[in-house]
Amino acid sequence: MASFRKEILGQIERIDTGRIFTFRDLSFETEKTANVAVLLSEQSRKGVLVRVEKGAYYRPKKSVLGLGKLPVYQDEQFRYLTEKLNGYITGAYVYNKMGLTEQVATTITIATPNPVRRFRFKNLDIECVKAYCMDYPDESLVPYLRLLDAIKDMKRIPGTTGQDIYNRVKSQYFNGYSLPELEKIVSLAKSYPPRVRKVVADILGDIRQTVLQTEMAKTILPTTRFNMNYQVYKT
Repeated sequence: MASFRKEILGQIERIDTGRIFTFRDLSFETEKTANVAVLLSEQSRKGVLVRVEKGAYYRPKKSVLGLGKLPVYQDEQFRYLTEKLNGYITGAYVYNKMGLTEQVATTITIATPNPVRRFRFKNLDIECVKAYCMDYPDESLVPYLRLLDAIKDMKRIPGTTGQDIYNRVKSQYFNGYSLPELEKIVSLAKSYPPRVRKVVADILGDIRQTVLQTEMAKTILPTTRFNMNYQVYKT
């Protein structure tokens, strides 16, 4: 038992401070799960670990300024939550970071294939929304999904109008994308509602990407009518 205890403590020591970990991050035989749970609880009581929620802990970082143990970092909270919910951060918090709105969100939105009710995690208010596309091979495509989410939410982004978002998305993003990037946008947009595809098609027409505009427009039924709150300006 002593060697088992030493092995688990050694694994914990090798996990970066501030990084939230769970039982899945430790290597042990399934029948030893109860022993590991007791050990983690013990280390939490001693202050070696900080318990985030049931089965989730982190090793606190020590302040170099003599401030004691620092709280878990927000980025690490985000990583833990998105892994737990199998999603990615989106919504008003991200739209502010993208330069689409100046208002700072007080709620963190996570796009996930299986949304759950709004909840509070430590100091964060969390809401979940439906993810329209989770079939992407790596995290490099998440920025494109966030852009499509912003187009989807263009009527609801605080402190802006639909015209503001249309212009900013076009000038700050689409105008700077390479052809392969625009092709990725079109491919991902096909999983989104018709209204999003309509906006993407209009922007592609604005920036004279007529081939991709046609490809996007073909995914929309000709009889579909939209009440768009922006005007298209050719650039």
